[in-house]
Amino acid sequence: MKYLFHILLISFISSSLSTSAQTYDEDYTAEYISSHLEKKCRVFTEKKNLRVEFYAGGEAVRIDYLFPESIDFEEGIYFSKSEGAVIVSCYEKAGKCIERDIIKRDSKILYDRTNLPTTCADECLGVVEAMKHLIKLYVFDDVERTEPFE
Repeated sequence: MKYLFHILLISFISSSLSTSAQTYDEDYTAEYISSHLEKKCRVFTEKKNLRVEFYAGGEAVRIDYLFPESIDFEEGIYFSKSEGAVIVSCYEKAGKCIERDIIKRDSKILYDRTNLPTTCADECLGVVEAMKHLIKLYVFDDVERTEPFE
């Protein structure tokens, strides 16, 4: 009887731990990324794409639309120390795949990359990993992550 009790207790604890593991979905990941960016920049999830808003004086002045299928999540997402930003680039064959909307000029221009200005003091590995994960969540159906980004 005592042996059965221990087995049941261990099974209960194991199942409780596995069901309480954090999963990092689109919204959580976008919020994590935004929390490590300068206040003038924020990442939002949409149904089929990502939106990056840039602010000045409390108002959005630029919006970049990222289409995940065109983003090179293996080599095109990295930290640029000289820019103090995480760079997000299109696949070379995709060309200019990031739509930049300059709100005051009411103009839309295509670019092959965008930069996310960070508050990181180091190489920003957590934000780079989170951005890669966010793109993968859009591109693949079976992506799941339970480990923190840092």
